[in-house]
Amino acid sequence: MAEDTAVNTTVFVISFAAYTLAIVGVGLYSARFAKRSDEDYFLAGRSLGGWVAALSASASSESGWVTLGLVGSAFTFGVRFYWILPGCLLGFLFNWFVIAPFLRERSIALGALTLPDFFSDSFRERIPILRCLSVVVILIAMLLYVAAQLASAGKAFSASFGGVDYKIGVLIGATIVLLYTTMGGFRAVCWTDFLQAILMVGTLVLFPIYLLASRGGYGFIAEQLQEVDPSLLQFTPEESGFAFIGFLLGSGALGINFGYPGQPHVLARFMALRSREDAIKGGIISFCWGALVYWGAVTVGLMARAITADGAEWGQQLLTDQSSAELGLVLSAMHLLPGVMAGLVLAAVLAAICSTADSQLVVAASAAANDIYARLFKSSSAKSHLLANRLVVLGLGIGATLLVINKEVTVYKYVLTYGWAILGASFGPQMILLLLWRRASYAGCVAGMFIGFTMAIGWELWYEPGPEGVKIYNLPVAFIAAFVTNIVFSTVFPLKAPPAGLPPAQEPKL
Repeated sequence: MAEDTAVNTTVFVISFAAYTLAIVGVGLYSARFAKRSDEDYFLAGRSLGGWVAALSASASSESGWVTLGLVGSAFTFGVRFYWILPGCLLGFLFNWFVIAPFLRERSIALGALTLPDFFSDSFRERIPILRCLSVVVILIAMLLYVAAQLASAGKAFSASFGGVDYKIGVLIGATIVLLYTTMGGFRAVCWTDFLQAILMVGTLVLFPIYLLASRGGYGFIAEQLQEVDPSLLQFTPEESGFAFIGFLLGSGALGINFGYPGQPHVLARFMALRSREDAIKGGIISFCWGALVYWGAVTVGLMARAITADGAEWGQQLLTDQSSAELGLVLSAMHLLPGVMAGLVLAAVLAAICSTADSQLVVAASAAANDIYARLFKSSSAKSHLLANRLVVLGLGIGATLLVINKEVTVYKYVLTYGWAILGASFGPQMILLLLWRRASYAGCVAGMFIGFTMAIGWELWYEPGPEGVKIYNLPVAFIAAFVTNIVFSTVFPLKAPPAGLPPAQEPKL
């Protein structure tokens, strides 16, 4: 038994080393291109094809919360987490087929490299109120988002290598991501995320199929869950209360959709698309990828719970709390797969973590370095801009590390409640209205962004579920408030001319 453990540990180390060398190699190679211009560092020269854009965007939005958080939620709460599929896939479709084509064309017309660029330049902003507000939102939300990814890395390393402390795992994950992201910029992020997306989908399709085949399929899940806790087979989105409200506004169902139009690390891919046709191709690819990954993550969580109920000793530690349950994919792979395959599963977990953290670091760096530093020092060289970008990536990564190194967080909640919700409510309504409603005004955008940002944080801090027990997710509440605020302020304080960058013949109407 000790010999088998040593073999598995050796395989993990080899898999981890190979994965690390591969992505660092891509970062080094990409650094050659990143030196050319700010546009190349931020948007890869607007040269992304459908496959790279789709898979890198998907991998960057579906982070450690899928391979750890979603698996753990399915383990803890049961089959109702299959509602994640429509809860996320509708957002995929809206983003790719509605937002992406308009955003690509408008950003090119404006010459915008970042999301703050796009908002500010659309309204010909003189005093950078909207630009600075956008940067503040991005930096705060991304700090929390990246911190959650690094916490995921700490958990994954600690569970996979018994002798590795959680803090060491956080430091290892941070070092890997910072190394290639700092060197290669957006191009390195997209290329590595493309490879990571392939590894993620392979793992989250093949592993659950293997588990189902080896244990008798869904009948085994139903039998074991019925015996241990029948509520795990309840398919309504909420544990109690008004299920329909939970379905529309809960974080386990359609409520997640409100976040997709406002994620800067995803929107950056749309701005970097090579052509409008690539948006259509990317939408199809992204939808199929998401369906497979979500199904696989939930199924692994259910199988881990069923196997635990069947007497697996290793599963007992997953029952401690939801934070422990998030290790379901890693532990089940270690105990149920051969060493080589288990090593690939660990690599997939790391891929999910890195693919989101790197994207968010680049977006945050672009917001701080391009939208603040470069604007204040307009005469500074492109070389100094790139240096500032890399310093911001490094600083944000260190800050995120310090935030979680002494505290294990629940990744699912940390990502969706803070990072995803803050970004979705702050930017989503403004992006939709600016692209699809010609009367969207500067005052409406500023007011909507401020309300979305403050409401997302305030609702989570002070809202308490009512006696019915329905937990209303802070994202849809803040999103709706921001959307209505934007419309009201745009009506009361209208623009004298349409937003910039919009060809008259292509002006969309809401």
